[in-house]
Amino acid sequence: MSEVASLRGLILYVDAVAPNVRRVRFFLAERGVDVELREVDTAGGEQKTEAYLAKNPFAQVPVLEDESGWTLSESMAICRYLDERGPENRKPLFGESSKERAEVHMWARRVEIGLFSAAVEYGHHVHPHFAAAHEQVPQIVAIERERIETTYRRLNDQLAKSEFIAGAAFTAADIVAYSGTELARLWRLPPPADLAHLSRWHKQISQRPASEVARYLPLSE
Repeated sequence: MSEVASLRGLILYVDAVAPNVRRVRFFLAERGVDVELREVDTAGGEQKTEAYLAKNPFAQVPVLEDESGWTLSESMAICRYLDERGPENRKPLFGESSKERAEVHMWARRVEIGLFSAAVEYGHHVHPHFAAAHEQVPQIVAIERERIETTYRRLNDQLAKSEFIAGAAFTAADIVAYSGTELARLWRLPPPADLAHLSRWHKQISQRPASEVARYLPLSE
């Protein structure tokens, strides 16, 4: 069994349904890092309290906090920090050489913009649940749909050349891409069936036990 690094004193503030939290938890499981999870009542507005704003003035989850009170927000920053704290017998998910780290960063950024963040915005503007919090603009729905569909095609082209998004090894870029794909699938915008390389990759990632946390139950009709 692979070693799991239990990082005592670290607390990850989460909302279990938040997309950014889900991808960080996917990362934790893959990297073999265990931290304390502390649920934030975002529905009740806990993220807007003075105590929480002192941890993250942007009022968002997740936030990582250590024993000294030092806090770190932004999902990829948290993952990058924890990647360096993970067990040595597991390959770092941001790469080992300077070239690997650069390529992982490049692809993680591409899928962050073109798929993950696009799926977040698409959902904000298309699903009735968010109507009270967001002015829902049909033009933004169309823009984000096109962005997602373009990224699917580009990923399919990349996966025709490599097993994973950033090369031969599973990395943080795959976590961001898979999390974005699952969110888009939730909004009924899955990858087209004719993108064979992307379909192969998606099936392969879905078989990883840690990927379960990034999946959503289907929306009710």
